[in-house]
Amino acid sequence: MAEARREFVLRIARAAGVVPAVLGLIEGRGEALGRGDETDMAVLDAAIVIEHHAIALYDAGLRRGLFPAGLRHYAVEFRGDHVGHRDTQVAISEERGGRPPEARSHYDLGRLEPGDAFLRQALLIEVAAQEAYTALISRIDTRDYLLSAAFILVDEVRHMTVWRRVLGLKIY
Repeated sequence: MAEARREFVLRIARAAGVVPAVLGLIEGRGEALGRGDETDMAVLDAAIVIEHHAIALYDAGLRRGLFPAGLRHYAVEFRGDHVGHRDTQVAISEERGGRPPEARSHYDLGRLEPGDAFLRQALLIEVAAQEAYTALISRIDTRDYLLSAAFILVDEVRHMTVWRRVLGLKIY
């Protein structure tokens, strides 16, 4: 399962053109990425790509009614969190003169089935985001971005915990 999640994160990042150094860090080759403004911008871009993907997944699930009725409020809340994460990171990137990656016109979300099957997909994107932020956060040099990334990481873990609990999976 961990390998599938890692491959999922890498597939998202590759599809969006995330710089090879960030891919190296996510792949576990931490020496591939240094520290400083250039690294912070690469990490920002990778994080924004993941947030775009999460928003697309939640949008599809909400639009098609794939979340169980009693859990829809979580989906709406978590989608809003991802929009906030994306907007915050886009603002940080633009303040530094960056050109943050745009959302793609189409995401390969795979087969979308309602109920628990879709909740597992939502869990997968949350775990992927948590793993990516955990891998990347230690490379962030800029204090305001580090603080923002830490708060985002807490949200990703919260989302992941809710979906794991709902699915009857071990939380830790």
